[in-house]
Amino acid sequence: MNQYTVEAPVRDFTGESVGVHFHKGTGSVDDTTKDGRAAIEYFRRQGYALTPAEADVDADAEAVQVEDGDGLFDPAQHDAPEVLAYLDAHADDTDEVTRVLEAEQAGKARKTILARGEQKEAGK
Repeated sequence: MNQYTVEAPVRDFTGESVGVHFHKGTGSVDDTTKDGRAAIEYFRRQGYALTPAEADVDADAEAVQVEDGDGLFDPAQHDAPEVLAYLDAHADDTDEVTRVLEAEQAGKARKTILARGEQKEAGK
């Protein structure tokens, strides 16, 4: 299970959006249910900031450290949630994030993963 803190674009929003309760612009969602996964994808598409809970970042990063023959993470060898977790865990390494996103574009080109790159570009 991955738990995320969600930051709404409107910082003072208090209410509910796609089944997630927000208080002063901050909500929480996990990916254990279909509704939770749908909310996460909605938030990513709409430009909400999603931050994995600290405990999950370490566990996810460990889970996706599997490398291919040349020692580099290959997104084609992982499902989308694993690739997204890897990108979250390496968010501070822009060269690695760029490399993985370019490999994804050249390979499977999954929209959920490529949208992560678009979000990073929009945030610059």
